[in-house]
Amino acid sequence: MNDEKTAVAVMFSGGTDSTYAAWSQSPNYDRIHLVTFFRHGLRKSQNTKEAFDRLKGACPDKEIHHHEIDFEEIYQMITPKKEKLDAQLAVLNQEIDPLWDKSGHLKQGERDLAADLQRLFQANECLQCKIAMDLAAIKFCLDNGISSICDGSNTEQLDDGSQLEDVKQIARQIFKRFGINYFSPVFHVSVEERGKVLFDAGITDHLNHKHLEKNHQLPSRQIQCTVPASVLWTTCIFPWVVYDGDSCNAYIRMSCLYFEEKMETGLRLLGLTKG
Repeated sequence: MNDEKTAVAVMFSGGTDSTYAAWSQSPNYDRIHLVTFFRHGLRKSQNTKEAFDRLKGACPDKEIHHHEIDFEEIYQMITPKKEKLDAQLAVLNQEIDPLWDKSGHLKQGERDLAADLQRLFQANECLQCKIAMDLAAIKFCLDNGISSICDGSNTEQLDDGSQLEDVKQIARQIFKRFGINYFSPVFHVSVEERGKVLFDAGITDHLNHKHLEKNHQLPSRQIQCTVPASVLWTTCIFPWVVYDGDSCNAYIRMSCLYFEEKMETGLRLLGLTKG
């Protein structure tokens, strides 16, 4: 298959953000490939069928295909398992303090905040997962002759380092080396606008579908992340890392460096060395 000029791939979770991304591209392409990536801990991929069916109904003149891609092997390949577990256990056993606690009571004198940041960052589950997903996305596009892919990334999830604008810029450059245009059409679109567009198109039944779904007032259309490491990172470790403007900037820098390093490592391991 070679859909290079007529098709777009969408990294598709079934949620309103990736659904909006797919809908926004329907005027531009004849074929839309919705790609749901899954691995151990990402469950209920069947939830995405409702969003897929609604998109097909709203775009009767378009070919819309749904693919499910297992990227567990790639994730295992690039994830630092021992360092990650050590950081998680250090937090749970209270062997390391939040970075905003700069008190001088520690046994070994002055605290090395940079070392603590580096240590805690190894537990960044969301970024590690997205790196593996991006690698799988490059492989999918190359295998299927597709030169454009988008996702539902937005500005609302600081804890997910993959959705930072600086990280997205690096991702675009890496995809471009393989002749792939990677973009995020949702990124600067407000939640309200996304909700209105999908409601007006008949893809959702409520203007505030995302809020209702997030609060379990509607059946979920998304694949569900049940990875304990993701919960631990988002609710416990990340708040220990980012506590003010300076630490946020340090977190962004570390996310960029980590993303680029792991992407390059993954590309080499997969034998994808173009560019």
